[in-house]
Amino acid sequence: MRTVLQRLARQLVLVPVVAVASYFLMAMLPLTTESETKRQVSPELAASYRRDLGIGEPLGFLRPWEKLFRGERLGTSAQGITGDELVRKLSGSVGVGLMALPLALAWALGFALLRTRWRKGRWAVLGDAVPAVAFGTPVFIPALLVAPAVVERGHLLPELCAALVTSLWPGIFLGTLVGDALETELSRDYVRTALGKGLAPGAVLRRHVLPNVMPALLDAVGPVATALLAGSFAAERVLGLPYFGQLYVLAVLNKQVAVVVVATTTFASLLVVVSLGIEAVRYWVDPRSREARA
Repeated sequence: MRTVLQRLARQLVLVPVVAVASYFLMAMLPLTTESETKRQVSPELAASYRRDLGIGEPLGFLRPWEKLFRGERLGTSAQGITGDELVRKLSGSVGVGLMALPLALAWALGFALLRTRWRKGRWAVLGDAVPAVAFGTPVFIPALLVAPAVVERGHLLPELCAALVTSLWPGIFLGTLVGDALETELSRDYVRTALGKGLAPGAVLRRHVLPNVMPALLDAVGPVATALLAGSFAAERVLGLPYFGQLYVLAVLNKQVAVVVVATTTFASLLVVVSLGIEAVRYWVDPRSREARA
């Protein structure tokens, strides 16, 4: 139990670190009103940025959060955001991510089984070629390919399409790791022994192989969940979904520095929650993790 609490504390301490670091980085951003620079902003807008960040005020780094908690709009009136709007946009992105996660797991399982078969046949080259193409292709490219059918023709729900696009490449990455773990486990002596005793291959896979592959799957789910959340930013922007990814991208493009601080900290908090959730699942599913922490 002590080890679990220590891991919890290490994860939670990342949130204030990210909050303070992002605040001071935004506070140091040069915002000039001189006409000869490309970063020119109006004096009114520069003053608005400084008010939002609380520059020069005692405990100024708390100013963005204070405005949000009081229900005030953070940022300029046309492009700012309130706390309620932030929660709604974040919940929309989380909904897309929750749809994308089981899709990624489905892609992973299917690709892992295919890769295991390809290793023994003439399609073996595809086992390495498909992951290479997937890893080298940004998420926004498939999103751009399906955008006309989604936005103009309305053939698919934008949220479902965003989940499909976002889950594909992380699913292949996860399937590559699971496929390698499957190949290792299938070559072990206990599999040959179980098959020799007359146990069906499917039963061997379900009862013995998959439980031993589960730790490798759980190790990879954390980075995959991060990739799903980050990939949703690009997919939401391309498909026109007005959620957290759209908010973050527009805040960066429009130099809404206080919004960037809050959004960055919120995203870091979300990643911590996901990481803790994965640790809880690991503790519940994998008995070896409980024994290691006993």
